[in-house]
Amino acid sequence: MPERMLHVIDGPDKPALQWALAYPGREEVHFTLEDDSVDASISRMRETADGFSFELEGVLTSGIYKSRPFRASYSVGSRSGQLTVGG
Repeated sequence: MPERMLHVIDGPDKPALQWALAYPGREEVHFTLEDDSVDASISRMRETADGFSFELEGVLTSGIYKSRPFRASYSVGSRSGQLTVGG
C-alpha cells in the first residue's frame, strides 16, 4: 500500500502526547481527521524549537489503517497537522 497523507483537524494536547509516549500500550491519543478519526500509540516524539510543534512516530490503533505505522507533523498550538501512514 502506498503512503497516505491524512489531515488532522483536532488532536491531543502536549500532556496527552507525553503520557502516550511514557506509557505505551496503556495510553493512546485521538486524532480527528477531515473525514474520520483515529487513535494512535506514540513511540517517538521530537519537539521543535517553537515548543508547540512535534514530529511524531507510532502505530495507529483504530480505523481503517489500524496497525499501520505513521509519521506526523503536529502542532499542539493549533491542534492540527498531518499524518503520513505507511504501507
